[in-house]
Amino acid sequence: MRGEWLIAVLMTTPFAALADDMAPESQFVPPPYKVLRFDEDYSCLSNPSNRTDRLDPIKYIPLRTNERTWYLTMGGELRERFEGNYNRDFGIGGEGPDSYWLQRVTLLSDLHLGNRFRVFAEGISGVIEGENPPASPVQNDPIDLQFAFAEVVPYLTDDESLTLRGGRFAMSLGSGRLVATRAAPNIPLRFDGGEMIYKRPLWEATAFLTRPVKDTGGISGSNPNTTLWGLYVTHWFDAPHKLGVDLYYLGIDNEHAVYAAGTGDEHRHSFGAREFGAWHGWDYNAEQVVQVGTFGNDSILAWTAAMDSGYTWDTTWQPRLGLKVGVVSGDHDAKDGRLETFDALFFKSGYFDDAALIRPQNIIGLHPNFTLKLSPTVSVDGGANWIWRYSRNDAVYSVPGHIEIPALQNAPSYVTTALDVNLQWQIQRHLWFGASYVHFFTGSYVHAAGGSDVNYVSTTVTFLF
Repeated sequence: MRGEWLIAVLMTTPFAALADDMAPESQFVPPPYKVLRFDEDYSCLSNPSNRTDRLDPIKYIPLRTNERTWYLTMGGELRERFEGNYNRDFGIGGEGPDSYWLQRVTLLSDLHLGNRFRVFAEGISGVIEGENPPASPVQNDPIDLQFAFAEVVPYLTDDESLTLRGGRFAMSLGSGRLVATRAAPNIPLRFDGGEMIYKRPLWEATAFLTRPVKDTGGISGSNPNTTLWGLYVTHWFDAPHKLGVDLYYLGIDNEHAVYAAGTGDEHRHSFGAREFGAWHGWDYNAEQVVQVGTFGNDSILAWTAAMDSGYTWDTTWQPRLGLKVGVVSGDHDAKDGRLETFDALFFKSGYFDDAALIRPQNIIGLHPNFTLKLSPTVSVDGGANWIWRYSRNDAVYSVPGHIEIPALQNAPSYVTTALDVNLQWQIQRHLWFGASYVHFFTGSYVHAAGGSDVNYVSTTVTFLF
């Protein structure tokens, strides 16, 4: 990996030299970097007085004189991440200590030809060194196409728009419990297909028909065995978009679904609602989902309900005390003709913690947590997460979806208690550092399957431009 390290050094050296004197000279606040880089908008840089950053010349490259909506944006990311695991996958199957270094490099271009047409493309390289056994394509993919899509806007007014998008893109719907990004691994999740997005001040609706991309370690194509489609609608009750409700339908056809009950062709429909808001220091985010459909010759009836709420004190360090509670159904009887295991679809990475060992299926979780904002750029959070199986007749699943710990009917429901602490430091606009530590105290159910306690640590440095 010496070659990749050399590339990383060559890329970061000139940008690091610029970082010290990138302080803005005006009150203008530049657009924030986002998880989905194609959601960023740099049209504000058409005003020369807003160009306060040394990298602004590549964020807004005008293409026509006196046509501020004709422009090109260039950008990218360099991420260096270390992960250390002791007893990864709870040590089941002989997994011992494992530590490795991840590097991700992306380069993007965003071409705007007026307000009604746009082309976005992003290449990605993800490499790994030190992992044992050999890494999956999600971590080791030296060159691939991350995103490539075109957009047309057939309807546009001062406060309404309808956008049609086709190609390869990513989605993050609501709080990401069912469809979101995969940020921690080298290669994020993406989809091939079409998307229609309608926006107005208090409403947003997204309809889509896609296939997830199947990671191959090279130029990847769509997964022919899985189709995902849906409609997601959000209504806000206030202009700041702090109080609102989501209603959605998601459908999936998976020809090779795997559960403790067996493997088969799955046709599943998810009907969900989410309520969120913030008021006088309080915040809440609740979500409920019911799933129906068929799995082989069996019917499907599964569900989940979750709440994430907390209170933030308006004082030094702005301490927040929060509580996450979630119940995700599992299967009670593999032979009764009905599958009750919930399918978390393409949920957000780090759902429970940065270690990302457990998929939210057949789980009951109780997670008190805290957050301290030590400065405007440094925050610390952590907590304890008690996890039980919803049904003893169902398994515990890994994040990719295979069975992590088999269904041991005579073992207790208690799985583990995970203690986690996380540090986030926004060093400056382009440079971010994060660190996490998680320890899993496991119970007799894990021990009966041949597993034991887990230690996990990660550090991440990211440069965005």
